[in-house]
Amino acid sequence: MPPVDLFPLFLPLTLVIAGALIVLGFEPFLQRASKHRLLPWLAAILLVAAGAVQAGAPTGSLHGIFAMDTPRLWMCEAIIISTLIAIGGLQMSLARDDYPGGEAYSLSLFGAAGAMLMVMAVDTLALFVALELMSLSIYALVGMRRNRRESNEALFKYFVMGAVFSAIFLYGAALSYGATGSTAFGHPWRDEAHRGLFLFGQVLMLIGLLFKVGVVPFHFWTADAYTGAPVAVTGFMGAVVKVGGFAAIGTLWLNLAAVASGMPIPGVLDLGAAVTLNQTGKDLLAHYNLAFLVLGLLSLVLGNFSALKQTSIRRIIAFSSISHAGYMLLALALPIGEKLQLGSLWFYVVGYAIATAGALSAFTALAGKEDINDNLSGIAGQGRARPFYGLLLTIFLVSIAGVPPTVGFLGKYLIFQDLVVRGDVKIAIFAMIMAVVGAAYYFRTLVAVWAAPSCEPAKAGPPVLSGWVLAGAAVLTLVLIGWPNALIRPDPAGAANLGLSAPAAPAAEQAVLPTGLATAATR
Repeated sequence: MPPVDLFPLFLPLTLVIAGALIVLGFEPFLQRASKHRLLPWLAAILLVAAGAVQAGAPTGSLHGIFAMDTPRLWMCEAIIISTLIAIGGLQMSLARDDYPGGEAYSLSLFGAAGAMLMVMAVDTLALFVALELMSLSIYALVGMRRNRRESNEALFKYFVMGAVFSAIFLYGAALSYGATGSTAFGHPWRDEAHRGLFLFGQVLMLIGLLFKVGVVPFHFWTADAYTGAPVAVTGFMGAVVKVGGFAAIGTLWLNLAAVASGMPIPGVLDLGAAVTLNQTGKDLLAHYNLAFLVLGLLSLVLGNFSALKQTSIRRIIAFSSISHAGYMLLALALPIGEKLQLGSLWFYVVGYAIATAGALSAFTALAGKEDINDNLSGIAGQGRARPFYGLLLTIFLVSIAGVPPTVGFLGKYLIFQDLVVRGDVKIAIFAMIMAVVGAAYYFRTLVAVWAAPSCEPAKAGPPVLSGWVLAGAAVLTLVLIGWPNALIRPDPAGAANLGLSAPAAPAAEQAVLPTGLATAATR
């Protein structure tokens, strides 16, 4: 990838961090009610500015530490949009609960900054710093209701286990550094004696990241953390953690595939690149591939069938997130041919993040004070009482369930299609069956939302910000289905329009990219 200057690359991130600092600076000087009127709008303005600048962000690599390309651009935009949605939900929830502080808005922005850095990171130390920035912000958000037992329990479990798996990730990074002499992704082991050390280090790094995204058997924190956090925080963490985590997993996987197949040090691979695998690489990665498939299928089964018996909406979404992590793992399966390309994963992650953040923020309006209506009986009829938010919640849940014509449907279809093309037909059929099982608890929730009212309508806080951002997010879940090629198979015109064009490297030095992609990855 071509070099890029520091300021253009980090301008969107700078705006997000500036928003966090401005909100944090104003917070102590505002009255309690004013905090929830002013601070969300300050955060929203900076997020909108960051999203606008991100759309024109330059592509390239910054000293082999951070990088930007089309998939990364889309995922950073998804993080910004998900954070904006969560800010709207937080405003509604905290104002309704008369929460005394406004630190949640600043923490959300810091968490978004960490997730964006995870997406851009192409170095293990940069990824670790980004991971901790995101995690520490979310820990505080999960435990913000300090007077509630379930919130304290969720914080304790999430923080302690998160620290353990962060240490596992860092130990894996240290082993990889010892085997390669570099912290950058894509460096091969120095000699054959260091190959085992390198592969073991990569395994530990992947385990640390699999915990963050809630894959079986590293999922045990998910339901408690989702239930202990406020509903809007649940949507935020469900969205940005998945984007940041799977961006890092996919980046590691592509670079590992390149190294295993004997490619020279590739510099920084474009996430839209299709890495050419030889038989040696396939044999070396066979155990990784099997692990991804097994963990993905286990996540589908446990997540879907556990969600079926839940009555709490947040626990339903928690186990649902485990099943969706399973679909994303299946997208990492090795092909039967030579080219490994992860476009379907990037598209799925973007669609899932927007729909999940939107669903939980819309549910915030229906959940009542202190989220007292967080169950199927409590939410009964709330869609009729507040039809605007009921309709938006319906759109988001339909998208998460994978029903056409939403972005969630296309995301699942692309992953199933890739599995069939890669020769995993039986796995694709099983995953489709699990998708049908998963749709059951989403539609059960929708039936409750639109049933006859069984309790008083929930009272919402300031509706203006949440109304605008949720309406925009609902439109995105319907219209993004029209632009899958920007992430899956970009054509030359699309690549040029998004700033992907770069001078071609000499023929002997060009990375193998999908047909029509006008980007060369310098080796």
